[in-house]
Amino acid sequence: MKMYGHCDGASFPRLLPLLLALVSAALTAQVFDQEAEAKEDERRETGVVEPTALMQVMEGTQHTLTWYSSLPSVANVTATVEDEVVAAVVEVGEVLPGAPTDNFTYYGNITISALFIGYNKLHLSLYDDRHLVVWERAVDISVVLSYQHLADLFTLLVGILIIVFYINMGATINLEVVKNIITRPVGPVVGLICQYLFMPLIAFGVGWLTFPENPLGQLGFFLAGCCPGGGASNLWTHLLGGSLDLSVMMTFVSSVLAFVMVPMWVLLLGRVIMREVQFVIPYWNIAGLVLSLSIPCCLGILIQRFFPRVAKGLRCLLTPLALIVIIFTFTFGVYANRYVFSLFDVKSLAAGLALPSLGYLCGMALASMLRLPRRDTIAISIETGIQNLGVAIVILRITLEKPAGDLTSALPAAVVVMTPLPLLTALIIYRIYLCCHSDKPTEPQLSATKAEESNQTESKKQEESRDSVLNHQATHSGGVDNPAIDLKEEAV
Repeated sequence: MKMYGHCDGASFPRLLPLLLALVSAALTAQVFDQEAEAKEDERRETGVVEPTALMQVMEGTQHTLTWYSSLPSVANVTATVEDEVVAAVVEVGEVLPGAPTDNFTYYGNITISALFIGYNKLHLSLYDDRHLVVWERAVDISVVLSYQHLADLFTLLVGILIIVFYINMGATINLEVVKNIITRPVGPVVGLICQYLFMPLIAFGVGWLTFPENPLGQLGFFLAGCCPGGGASNLWTHLLGGSLDLSVMMTFVSSVLAFVMVPMWVLLLGRVIMREVQFVIPYWNIAGLVLSLSIPCCLGILIQRFFPRVAKGLRCLLTPLALIVIIFTFTFGVYANRYVFSLFDVKSLAAGLALPSLGYLCGMALASMLRLPRRDTIAISIETGIQNLGVAIVILRITLEKPAGDLTSALPAAVVVMTPLPLLTALIIYRIYLCCHSDKPTEPQLSATKAEESNQTESKKQEESRDSVLNHQATHSGGVDNPAIDLKEEAV
């Protein structure tokens, strides 16, 4: 029986040349690979660029790189950048021969101009007399902001305005309402559920759908959704007629819980987005946030307690001060951080609008389902959608080196820009409604009228009850105003 695959001694000599040819081809390919690697190493060793990289150079500045080569022939040199928005090649110098005492044969200069924040690469190539590339090198470039002092000044001035605003809020807070909130903390609990459960999940989902191939973008957007409530929520709550007491209470509690919730979400989902980044949670910055919120507010409460006339004047300044903070943010704040607008695109702006809008709807829906009062529903809705995105920006800038931190911060900045748009629309509609119904009593007036009517009704009931008791006593005691008693006495 014939066995397939069997190799007898007679067929082996015929296979031997084929085996030798295969071995020879493999050895030849290996030799070619080694020669190619040797040539590549030689090309690397025959040239150098100084400095080897341009990292964290300031935009608006120019820098010169010098290349040196020990090749026997260098006729021409070219230099190009990958992104001409970040940096540009200003000048490529001529190929100059080295001195006899130098350890290089040719050298030349390349002038680079840093234009805008970001990362870039410079590709340098040397050519011989036959126009063949004999040496090439890539130089890393990163550009940082040139007007960082303006952003720092804006942060300082906004901090001062927020402190003054919180003093005014402390002087306006109704302490009896705060006591009721503490005894029945339904509103704060609902707000915290929306703030620290729904918002991080919404941000993770929106970031994953919007930036599927940009982990840094997903990271910045996710951290924006993990932030505690922002002070601007108190401003908008006051302007839109929500419960300011509940809003301040929710902002304070969410800022305290940020010590636990922000690190927890970073560890749970932040690692999924950026597995290789070592996160640094700025606990001291969060602690400063809590203190900056509580101390001015407590000072305002003390003014309300011991200086009621001063507190009355501060209440009148609350709305104008809120408008000043908003206008200042959208003027000087925009100018001081204008670089982020060059980084915005349709996707980032759409995502920046989606996150707070979904937060507003989420807070409103949950509060409405629980049948909370309208003022509480407004406060919970605004508190859910508005977040202190400075926490996310601080985390990104501490965790990532420049300019990666600044670039990633553009996503929280997009949320900052788009967050007020739904509220501004609601405020315009609300003001138009009030103007059209100016002849009707406003809500505070209605509340006062209802309270007065209630007091009058209660007084009337008490008077009727008192009269009834007197009549009853007169009946049983034979009072002079009882006609039946008089007739009975006459009959006797």
